[in-house]
Amino acid sequence: MLEKIKTTHLQVGMFIVCSATGTASLPPNLANEYISSKDDITSILRHNISEVLIDSSKSLRPKNFPQTSYSEEILFAREAYSNVLNCINKMYKVIKNKEQLEIGEYAAEVDPLLESIERNNSASASLTVLAQSDRYLFTHSLNTAILSALLGRYMELSRDTVKELFIAAMLMNIGQVWMQPDLFKKKGKLSLSEFSTIKKHPESGSIYLTEQNDIPDSIVKAVLSHHEKYDGSGYPYGISGNDIPQYARIISICDSYDAMTSDRPYREALTPNTAIKHLYTMTSTSFHPRYLESFIKCIGIYPVGCFVKLSDGRYGVVVTNTPKAPLLPQVKVVFDRKFRAIQPEFLDLSKISGEIKGGNLEIVECIHPKTFKLELDRFLW
Repeated sequence: MLEKIKTTHLQVGMFIVCSATGTASLPPNLANEYISSKDDITSILRHNISEVLIDSSKSLRPKNFPQTSYSEEILFAREAYSNVLNCINKMYKVIKNKEQLEIGEYAAEVDPLLESIERNNSASASLTVLAQSDRYLFTHSLNTAILSALLGRYMELSRDTVKELFIAAMLMNIGQVWMQPDLFKKKGKLSLSEFSTIKKHPESGSIYLTEQNDIPDSIVKAVLSHHEKYDGSGYPYGISGNDIPQYARIISICDSYDAMTSDRPYREALTPNTAIKHLYTMTSTSFHPRYLESFIKCIGIYPVGCFVKLSDGRYGVVVTNTPKAPLLPQVKVVFDRKFRAIQPEFLDLSKISGEIKGGNLEIVECIHPKTFKLELDRFLW
């Protein structure tokens, strides 16, 4: 996938094709080559090259992990999710007290979850639909980090880049820890003054991070810019298009999706597929078109966690997407036609489509679990 990016957004491991600045060429040793060090980036900047073309499909990626099934991976993913959630809780306590944040102490704790995503990305994705409203700041940050990692992998970013992106998403809302909690629990519309206060959190979070040891500049920029919009209508600075750092472009989409699919004081959660439809209407306004297109392909038309009705009348939960057949994911069937609990059955709709007598077996409706007073977690493991 060829992509034009600012040279200030370059990362070690990216594959540079050529300069995208008409008046300047790449040094010969860097054209059609990987960025192997920070010195390579410095060299490019010294040549007054403002933009380059990179090929994300050639990014350096370490060995692949063996793939597992959803049922095999979900318990590992659940434990890793819980551990990272506790890690975020500890980090935010340090941040709230404005103590020194030693990011290296926490970075290793995300590895088991990232490895779980490598083995089976649907297991971790399913956990993002179970956010606890009383820990929303933490769960929302973690869910956004998981979704960002999924999108980063789909875009074939290097594993080190995906990890840095994950950490950036974990830290995106740290500026909120110094604000009054009531601001985020209000059921009615925020006043202009209240919204103006909330809009300060990207800047206050990035300022804190610049004062810490060994925080990559790419993470600081992501925290600062994750509410910027493609058309320039975002905040804090109203930057637009490719001026928005890559991490921020990814995080903003995942942040919005998770917020839409979570219960908030002022509204109930949307079903995952309804949230996808809402995101699609924001193409070229809030979100970079190619990044949003990649997110929808990555997450699917019926994202993991959708409670669905099948054409044969049975009900189940989407547990795995099928990229080549986005309308035919894998479903864990849990209720019969009369909505009676049955022994769970895993169906890959893309494989059995056409084999059912009388027509295809497909999804006919995505239903909000609260319609039937269901708690999805009982069906996800």
